[in-house]
Amino acid sequence: GFHFHQLRHTYTSNLLANGAAPKDVQELLGHSDVSTTMNVYAHSTRKAKRESAKLLDKVVGND
Repeated sequence: GFHFHQLRHTYTSNLLANGAAPKDVQELLGHSDVSTTMNVYAHSTRKAKRESAKLLDKVVGND
């Protein structure tokens, strides 16, 4: 079933995927350490994975 706490994960992932600074998201969530934000609440999205793959192609000259 759905748990309200799942919204924190979605909220965090969406903020980060749209360019929010991890330290800002940490403070918004009230975490004492940014590693909690990044390791527990941040999840990669399909969009983020596609963008990372495009960036890798650009870096290695496959664009």
